Amino acid sequence: MKLISPLQLLPRLQDIFFIAIFVAGLSLGQRMLNLDGDLPRHLLMGKYILQYKTIPTTELFIHPYLNQAYVPHEWLSNLLFYILYSNWGPAGLVLIAALLLAAAFSILYSRLSTQLELRIPVLILVTWGAMATSLNWAVRPHLVSMFLLVIWLAWADDLYSGKKVQIWPFPLLMLAWSNLHGEFIAGILVLLAYSVGWVMDFLFGHPNANLSIGKNIWLAFLLSVAASLINPSGLGPWLSLSRFVGNEYLMSRMVESNAPNLQSPEMRVLLLLLAFSILLLAIKKERFSAGQGLLLAGFSAMSLIAIRNIHLYGIVAPFVLAQALSEAKKIRLIDRIESTLRNIEGKTRGVAWILIATVILGAHILRSDAGRSYQFAESIFPVQAVEWLENYPQQGNMFNNLNWGGYLEFHLWPEQLAFIDSMADTSGQVTRQYETVITLQPTWQGIFKEHNITWVIIPPDWPLAKELVAQGWKSAYQDSTAIILVKE
Repeated sequence: MKLISPLQLLPRLQDIFFIAIFVAGLSLGQRMLNLDGDLPRHLLMGKYILQYKTIPTTELFIHPYLNQAYVPHEWLSNLLFYILYSNWGPAGLVLIAALLLAAAFSILYSRLSTQLELRIPVLILVTWGAMATSLNWAVRPHLVSMFLLVIWLAWADDLYSGKKVQIWPFPLLMLAWSNLHGEFIAGILVLLAYSVGWVMDFLFGHPNANLSIGKNIWLAFLLSVAASLINPSGLGPWLSLSRFVGNEYLMSRMVESNAPNLQSPEMRVLLLLLAFSILLLAIKKERFSAGQGLLLAGFSAMSLIAIRNIHLYGIVAPFVLAQALSEAKKIRLIDRIESTLRNIEGKTRGVAWILIATVILGAHILRSDAGRSYQFAESIFPVQAVEWLENYPQQGNMFNNLNWGGYLEFHLWPEQLAFIDSMADTSGQVTRQYETVITLQPTWQGIFKEHNITWVIIPPDWPLAKELVAQGWKSAYQDSTAIILVKE
C-alpha cells in the first residue's frame, strides 16, 4: 500500500491566504455589523419581500416619502441577507461576509498567480489591495459586488486577450448582479474600458487589434447593458445613480461619498498603492494594454472621488498591476522561493483546506458563544430604547437620528415609520429638513408641524433634546444612548 507523504497534506499558499482573509473577516465581524445604519433596512426589505412575495417599488418605511417611487436595486441581496439572519442571526451575516471577502481575494490571487506563474509578489500585491479595501468591509450587499467583480475582470480580460470565451455568461451574470447590488455598473465600466481600449488599439494599428475580438467585446458590453435593465425598476438604478452623483448636497453630507483624505493614517495604504501604480505605469508601461490602462485610470479616479469606491479599486489595481510583475522571477531570491513553492504545491494532493476551515470555523461561529457576541451594539444603536418602545409604543409621527432609522424601522415597522434613514433619501429634501432640525435653525419648528411630529428618539446630549425639554416635551425614556421625548 502506497503511503501518503506528509508533503501531500500541506496547504497551498492560496489555502493559507483564504483562511487568513476569512479569519480577519470573522475577527472584524462586530465592527462590520455596526459600521453604519444601512444593514437593518436591508434586512427589513428582505423580510418584506419574503413575507409579501412582492418587490416594493415605492417607499414604505419613512413617513415623509411614504408611497413615493423607490428603486429596490439591492432587493435580491436583501432577501438573501434576511434569510440568513432569520435562520442564524447576526452570526450568519458575519459568516457570509467573511466568506465573500475570502473568496474574492483568494480567487484574485489564484487567477494572477496561475497566469503569471508567480506566487509571492502576487500575494503581496493582492494583500495590499485587500488592506486598502478593509475600510469598506461591512455587512452590506457591496461585498457581493466585490466577489462578482473579480470574476467579471477575469472574463473580460480573457475576452480582450483573444482567448476563447463564451459571450452568454456576461449578460447572464449581469442579470443577477443588477438585482443584487447597484455596483453592477462597475462591471459595465470594466467592459467599457476594454471596449474603448480595443478601439484605441485598432486606431493606432496595434497588432492584437483583431476585428473578431473587438466585435466580441462590444457585443458583451451591449448585451450586459441590456441585461442590467431587467430588474423591477428598469432604468431606475441608472437614473437613481445619476441623480445621486449629481446631487452635490447629498454627496457632501455622506462621509463615504466624500473624497478620501490621503493625509489621514487610515488612507496611507491607499496612497501608497496609488503611488506604486504610477511607478509601475512609468517604468513598465509596455506591460499594460490600452484596456488595462483605461481600467486602472478609471477606477483610480473613482477611488479619489469617493471613499465608497475604494473597495472596487482595491480589486482592480492588483488585477492590472500584476501584469508588470512577471520579470520579478529574474531576481534570484524570488526565483528560488518560487521554485520551492512550485515544487511543494505540485506534490500536494488537493486536501480541502478551504472546505475544512470553512466548516470548522463556520460551525464554531454559528454554535458557540463566539457567534452570539455578534450583535447590534448598544453604544451605536438604540437597542434598549427600542425594546422599551416595543412594550410602550408611541402614537403619532416620530423624528429620529438618521443613523438609527433602519434599526427603528426593522423593529417597529409597520406600526411606526421613521422620519429618515441612511438610504431612503435620494433627492436631499428630507436630509435638508433633518439638518435644519438638529441644528435648530429658525424654521425647525415649522418642519415639526409640517410632518406632525409628536415624539422623538435622539441622543440625549443633542442640543435638540435640551431645547425640546425646555419647551415642555416630556422625557418618556432615557439611557446613555437615546432619549425619547413626547410632545405634551
